[in-house]
Amino acid sequence: MQDSFSGRATQGSFFEGLFIRSLQATGAFADALRDCGFDPRKPKALYPIEVWNAALEVAWRYCYPGKDRESAYHEMGRLLGAGFLQTWMGKVVDMGLPMLGPDRFFARIPSLLALDTFRYDVKVLPLGWHHYRVSFRNDPDAKPDLMAGVLEAVLRRTGVNPTATVTMRRERDFDLEVTW
Repeated sequence: MQDSFSGRATQGSFFEGLFIRSLQATGAFADALRDCGFDPRKPKALYPIEVWNAALEVAWRYCYPGKDRESAYHEMGRLLGAGFLQTWMGKVVDMGLPMLGPDRFFARIPSLLALDTFRYDVKVLPLGWHHYRVSFRNDPDAKPDLMAGVLEAVLRRTGVNPTATVTMRRERDFDLEVTW
């Protein structure tokens, strides 16, 4: 993308899911999002990753002023997952989730994450009954707490009540453990 320093981008449906459908950005919050490059009244199909990163920080500041970044991002991840499933792209994903079930969902995580425009390495390892580790490697915009919340929201659609915990975090790498 020409407006992106890094060349990486984020799907507009992620912006729609979080900022329009879930957080329903209006007023000063919407103005601050516009200032960083996302106009909730005129969503686009694709945004530079730098706009996504800035918009998440704006949401943290406006919607979660008393929470630490990790807690706020985890909650935003839940809202992102739920809101994304209401977008046209998300509805396609959502149609099969209840029939898929959690175990088959985990087998498909790498292909589902291909919806992202950047290809990082994702591995899923079963650790026991109702217990998985999802490892993300080489993600230059790693947001482990956000991804933990997204996994919880999407997994709920398979009929379970999951908990996703960040068990390892480094600059570009992180592990999530998910149980239910």
